[in-house]
Amino acid sequence: MTESERRLAFRVEYDGTSYHGWQAQPDGCPTIQGTLQDTLSGFLGCQTDVQGASRTDAGVHARDQMAAATIRHPIRAEGLVKAVNQRLPAAIAIRDAHPVPLDYNPRFGNRSKTYCYRVYCSKVRSPLLDRFSWRIPWALDLDFMRQASADLIGTHDFTSFAASDGSHKTAERTILTYAITSDSDGVIELRVTGTAFLKQMVRNLTGTLVDIGRGRLSPNCIPEIIAAKDRRHAGPTAPARGLTLEKIELNELGSD
Repeated sequence: MTESERRLAFRVEYDGTSYHGWQAQPDGCPTIQGTLQDTLSGFLGCQTDVQGASRTDAGVHARDQMAAATIRHPIRAEGLVKAVNQRLPAAIAIRDAHPVPLDYNPRFGNRSKTYCYRVYCSKVRSPLLDRFSWRIPWALDLDFMRQASADLIGTHDFTSFAASDGSHKTAERTILTYAITSDSDGVIELRVTGTAFLKQMVRNLTGTLVDIGRGRLSPNCIPEIIAAKDRRHAGPTAPARGLTLEKIELNELGSD
């Protein structure tokens, strides 16, 4: 008897340090998607494609990426999680597998994404922080950064914060919330939630806010930068290592 097709969605957590981003590459460079596909295909005994909700860049991490795959196998969802995690490298793990309709695409099945960029201010590097955050050798004025981030909330044309090689058809995006906090270890977290983001948008926003925090840009500059629609008007691109995809909120279809 041939098993009928089933589609499973699952959440993926990964340390992206040693990977060339999410999307599988034809040259065989290690990627998160490619590793998941190879692992699932090896376990299931047939080619298995994996779709993701967000194409994170090289070096970017995720605590809550959403992915989905269609399989022909009688294994239960929780059994698949256990079997796949035993075969995945230590930097990648999956959880919370659940059935979804066969036409479910995680890229279009979510209503918002939350990214967190982590920064710490120190003239001396900290090996335990450096893997997942950006060391800044200057003091930052968090009040100036918070003031500027408030001007990013809402629907805007974010061309000034988009990568020059992005493939977007429109640069209009909506930011729902932007919170900047500092924890007991002195790590500053820039947490942004939006309906969608352009390529390198969060890292470019971070670089701009850091320039504001260190006094290189005015805390009132954001409206002018947005209006310019020119990448040259915004701050630098923050390093990938400080960025983590923290949470994907699903639409009702395909939710846990």
